Amino acid sequence: MKKFLKKTTTKIVGAGLLSAGLLLASSNVMASGYQVVLQGSRVTAMGNCAVGFRSGAPSLFFNPGAMAMEQNSSVMLGGNFVMSNVKYRATGSTLVEETDSPAGTPFFAYGIYKVNEKLNVGLGVVTPFGSTVVWGNQWSGRYSLNELSLQAFVVQPTVSYKVSEKFGIGGGLDIAFGSVSLQRSLPIAQSSTESSVLLEGSAKPSIGFNLGAYYEVNEKFSLGINYRSKVDMKVEGGDAKFSVPNLPLIQGSFQAKNFDATLPLPSVLSVGAGIKPMEKLQLAVEWSLTGWDAYKELKFEYDAPVLGEAETVSERNYKNSSTFKLGAEYMATESLALRGGFYYDQTAVDDGYMTPETPDANTMSYTLGLGYTVSEKFSIDVHYLLVTKEERENIAAPNSGGIDGTFEAGANVFGFGLSYKFGSN
Repeated sequence: MKKFLKKTTTKIVGAGLLSAGLLLASSNVMASGYQVVLQGSRVTAMGNCAVGFRSGAPSLFFNPGAMAMEQNSSVMLGGNFVMSNVKYRATGSTLVEETDSPAGTPFFAYGIYKVNEKLNVGLGVVTPFGSTVVWGNQWSGRYSLNELSLQAFVVQPTVSYKVSEKFGIGGGLDIAFGSVSLQRSLPIAQSSTESSVLLEGSAKPSIGFNLGAYYEVNEKFSLGINYRSKVDMKVEGGDAKFSVPNLPLIQGSFQAKNFDATLPLPSVLSVGAGIKPMEKLQLAVEWSLTGWDAYKELKFEYDAPVLGEAETVSERNYKNSSTFKLGAEYMATESLALRGGFYYDQTAVDDGYMTPETPDANTMSYTLGLGYTVSEKFSIDVHYLLVTKEERENIAAPNSGGIDGTFEAGANVFGFGLSYKFGSN
């Protein structure tokens, strides 16, 4: 019995928590399950392009160099409604199983203050991940995951300086924190009710940085670059709660009450350009490189043995991935903007390393949106995003924590943004 549990349960417990923690803390990752970047309604509607042109208040997050060009102090508030779905079919089976997850509601908030003609300062608060993945305890992969709930926040104080009328630079801190709750079934037969483990932890505030530069070559062409650093998130004293039969052999195999873990979050480099072929039309192209090669393994340390082990290590072997984006905005009238775009996101997950928390695959996403200027100071934006991931078969690699089968994931996202400017031009 103990040998069987050690072979299966140790992998299950160790791999799932850290994979969830990585999703929790990352602030600009689009290669993680159905999660996407949702830090600005106008930006989302334009294919998530924001680095190479003046995107307004969201430039605080996407390129603080462009924030230097803002002519007014402003505030922006917005939110999203994320409806996701993941389908799974076990190898050799025709049964399709699906998640039953509630809608996620990530939000964003920005405030920019114009100190003088050269200097802007600002503060952003975003929730890059804040949804729930629910598989339930009846599906065939319940020993990998029942339910995963995430709450994450990133606070970004930022300073931006206009070096000249065409060139701006900026930077800030990324202060990331949040919590995770993960539940999964355990393969223990000697019980009238199914055994399970509940893993809960809070990540201490961890600090990274971001830097950006923006240059307007002329009235029709602009360039931007932004870099967000790698951040190590630490979970210390997370709770591990095992619900197992009250038998000495089994109880003695699950003695841990707490765990510690360090979670590497990858760097992100983005380069973009803005093109205005005519006064009413703004085009944007962008490329991002996410440094996923920092995510080699999942290591998770216990305060007491679990199946005789003080720690578990699962391989991940992620690779760097690129995202290619294209967006457009057309001013149909002086007040009404029409927007659209798409992006292609390469998966960072090698064959054999998919898990129910991150059933990732190459992604194509399509965006639409409207912007309406109500007055000189107040504007409203709305957007829609369709995320489609390729169907992908997984044959779990040894020590990966994954399961065999075919995954397919997608999401529908609706959102809005409200912006108010104050002060004079």
